[in-house]
Amino acid sequence: MRKKVNRNRLFLGILSASTIILLALTIVGLITFYIQVNAYQASGIDDYTTYSKLYVYIADSPDSTVSDNLYQDLREYGLQNDCYVERLGDDLVTSYTKEELMEIAIKSKVSGIILEGDDSEETAALIAKASDAGIPVVTVMSDASNSVRCSFVGMNNYSAGTEYGNLVLEAAADKGQDAVTTLVLMSSGDSNETALYMAIQEKLSGSNIELSSAVIESDSAFSAEEKIIDILDEYDSMPDILVCLSDINTRCAYQYIVDKNCVGTTTIIGYYDSDTVLEGIDRGAIEATFSVDTQQVAEYCVTALNEYFEMGNVNGYFGTDYVLINADNVSDYIKTDTDTEAADETD
Repeated sequence: MRKKVNRNRLFLGILSASTIILLALTIVGLITFYIQVNAYQASGIDDYTTYSKLYVYIADSPDSTVSDNLYQDLREYGLQNDCYVERLGDDLVTSYTKEELMEIAIKSKVSGIILEGDDSEETAALIAKASDAGIPVVTVMSDASNSVRCSFVGMNNYSAGTEYGNLVLEAAADKGQDAVTTLVLMSSGDSNETALYMAIQEKLSGSNIELSSAVIESDSAFSAEEKIIDILDEYDSMPDILVCLSDINTRCAYQYIVDKNCVGTTTIIGYYDSDTVLEGIDRGAIEATFSVDTQQVAEYCVTALNEYFEMGNVNGYFGTDYVLINADNVSDYIKTDTDTEAADETD
């Protein structure tokens, strides 16, 4: 009998101790939660700004320096004009195609879409689907001319293509040869580059230049590099002049020329002012490049969408400026260590 009483006392003791421990843990948890709530409120994290419009930017390639810089300018200018611009596809676990991102944007019922266009029927159909859902689409850098996009923001392709042609003529004259071979590297499905090539072709008509083109079908910088290597390796002798109409192709072609020790033999005329391209010009491996004013492009894109909502219509084309960068002015565009430190301090 005494043993049974002792067992009951032991059980009650254990139960009481467990209850006290759980109570203590509950009190500690509540105190910790209270402290964290106060710290959160004191940090001001719960202070946020709302915007009247949500626009999304959908780029052609995640590896493009142009797209990265354009997004930063889009976001900054959007915030100044009561718009929040998000680059759709960033920080996602899974990679999505441009068409899939368009579907996501439409289903998310965003206010507007800023899209790097192309000539595909699928893109035109998705732009029509967005329009039917009340979502205006502005194409940027590359147009989707056969679509119902409300506006296109980009360079004057004929003017830029003519300038490319002039640079090719100057480079050919420096070669001092009877015949000069020129290869233009283009991206697949880019109507902007097609228009540039046609203008180059027109400018070089009747000259001693043998002009040809190659289309680089790729979805990343790595695959673009592989394609360019495959194409250039087929040549018995390298083309005298390489014209690259995209940032990625320029960077890959530059690397190929360096690796093959063709610097000074093959002249590269490129696109955009990424650090790699500017370095190539500074070292004499790239003759020149055309830079895009991404800040101006961003302002036109946001303005076009805002005007569409305010007025019900908008100008169908916004022409943007381009800048020629060569050995004469490349130093004005190369970031120094001081510039980088100043930018970091600003951030």
